[in-house]
Amino acid sequence: MKSIFTFLLLLVLTLNFGCKETDTNPIKVKLNLKKEYTKTLSTNDPWVRDQIEQQSLNVSTDSVVVHYYDIKIEIENTGQSDIYVWLMTCSWHDNFRINNNYIYFYHWGCDSNFPGRKKIAPKSKITLNGTVRKNLKFDYPDENSIYGEQVELTKVGLITIDDINKPNNVTLDYIPNIEDKSKYKLIWSNGIKLLSENEQNQEDFN
Repeated sequence: MKSIFTFLLLLVLTLNFGCKETDTNPIKVKLNLKKEYTKTLSTNDPWVRDQIEQQSLNVSTDSVVVHYYDIKIEIENTGQSDIYVWLMTCSWHDNFRINNNYIYFYHWGCDSNFPGRKKIAPKSKITLNGTVRKNLKFDYPDENSIYGEQVELTKVGLITIDDINKPNNVTLDYIPNIEDKSKYKLIWSNGIKLLSENEQNQEDFN
């Protein structure tokens, strides 16, 4: 009788362990900084103009210096079976979110852009290379602004909107789901530091 009880107990523990393994998300997102540099942009640049107007930035010249960061994003399948994630063929940054309000994806032009399901085999990954840039508020602050402490690390979150184990590739399913943010499941990357110590804790500009 005791041996039967022991067998049943081991069986229950095994089943519970199996369920925990199944529930574990097999997607791992890794963010790497490849290069940091600056560019001088005209104040007539649409993005620069919007930044100045929206934040009442103090710009007295006809150009500004903008900080850029080339990044690499790896989406890895740590599981035992194929997974499928939605990505736009060109503007794949539309399938990500950034966890702060001072870093933005740099939008590049697209000749052919449509959604598709990317297959990632077990223990393999896909790599995306792109660029982000920093909000101008740290370099051209409004003299009356108080920003306070900033989010320390920049992370990117991959948007998943349906079952990652099914290779469904119907575009009509993608469009209504990506527009409904309540259906988002974000898988966040590690964090990288893109602010200086001074920018991290800027509180008052007088």
